[in-house]
Amino acid sequence: NIDDNAVITYNLNGEVVKTEHAAEGGNDGVVVLSDGTKYVSSVRYGSVSEIKPGLEARIIASGVPSAASMCYDSVQHQLVIPMNPNYSLAFIPL
Repeated sequence: NIDDNAVITYNLNGEVVKTEHAAEGGNDGVVVLSDGTKYVSSVRYGSVSEIKPGLEARIIASGVPSAASMCYDSVQHQLVIPMNPNYSLAFIPL
């Protein structure tokens, strides 16, 4: 959700089942782990929020230029985020 910090979960019928909030707005990329933890990247602010079930969101990384899409590396237990303006990748250990 690029306009605010809402992280919205839908069921298979397209109905909203949960709304959580990242630490900052301008969100683009989302990674969801098997324990329900969500990682949300803010392309607007260059940060990554961690949302653990039942807890407030917290910023775990900042200063990532154009933090848009991201993926989870399950072997190294880290997030990988393309930094397009720099032609490089950011690796965020979890």
